[in-house]
Amino acid sequence: MVQYWKSFVHLERYAKSKNAEHLPAWSKFNKSIGSKGDVGIWYETYVIDAGNYECIYNNMPVFGLAKAGKHTPLSGSKASARQRINS
Repeated sequence: MVQYWKSFVHLERYAKSKNAEHLPAWSKFNKSIGSKGDVGIWYETYVIDAGNYECIYNNMPVFGLAKAGKHTPLSGSKASARQRINS
């Protein structure tokens, strides 16, 4: 599962909210499974500066980060990763 959040503050606010789904489910999981080793979970959080990311889509509808940000066709001076990084 991949989730995109407006900011880390929004993610943390949701994760700690007693009125949202995450915290009650997380508490129930820890009480019933905890560190028994029956189930493994992980998460990774990346904070990306505005405009400092890239997503490549080929023959795909605009979705995910491309939908959340600006969609730019890769042609001309944007055709290669090297050109995009240095622009």
